[in-house]
Amino acid sequence: MTDVQSVAEENARKRAKALRAFMQNLGAFISIGLVLLLINLLTSPHSLWFYWPLLPWGIGLIIHGWTTFWNDRLFGDSWEQRHVEKALSRQEGKAGQSSEARPGASDELRRMSDRATGLVDTMRAAARQIPDPDVRRKALDACAASDQALAAIMEHPEEMPLARDFVDRFLEPASKIMTDYSRLANRNVPSARATLAQVEQHDLPLITRKANDLYDRLHRGALIDLEVAREMLTLDMPDA
Repeated sequence: MTDVQSVAEENARKRAKALRAFMQNLGAFISIGLVLLLINLLTSPHSLWFYWPLLPWGIGLIIHGWTTFWNDRLFGDSWEQRHVEKALSRQEGKAGQSSEARPGASDELRRMSDRATGLVDTMRAAARQIPDPDVRRKALDACAASDQALAAIMEHPEEMPLARDFVDRFLEPASKIMTDYSRLANRNVPSARATLAQVEQHDLPLITRKANDLYDRLHRGALIDLEVAREMLTLDMPDA
């Protein structure tokens, strides 16, 4: 038996028990009512009083019937689910209205983030295959700096042109340089030694430096705000 069938059977059993309890209550109410009516007619047929003892029980019976037949239908789990769905729909509508102010911006940023992450992962995989430990360390430093710059760019969705340039003009060539270098370094091609040396001495440090410069540029505004706040604190707070 599946979980869905088990839940359905359990709900059906609960429903049957609740219905049986109500029918038992109703049967007892009718039986006692008939007995009281009979006593009333035999003792004082001209003054009906049998319904007064039944009145509190009748109110309880009405409440019992409400909870058995109508409460779950009107205010049960389905009612709660409908209200949850309505609330979620309103929130999604507000989110959709806010995203319409910049159509496609979030989708483009997400696609660019996925592409950039793939390029950095390719760089890191190639760097780990470099045989020389010193060069491998330089390459991994370049990957770490690129990853840090990428994370900073993704925190600034308003810098979309900068994000495009970072991916197209920085990560793309950096990833190719890292991949080609790793492949040639592992093959030990004599004619490639001069080019490999240029990559080791110039290109890898350049990738690290450019990524760090971009990271500093993105946080320059926050640094200026911090420096201004420190100046205000120095000017506004007299010595104790």
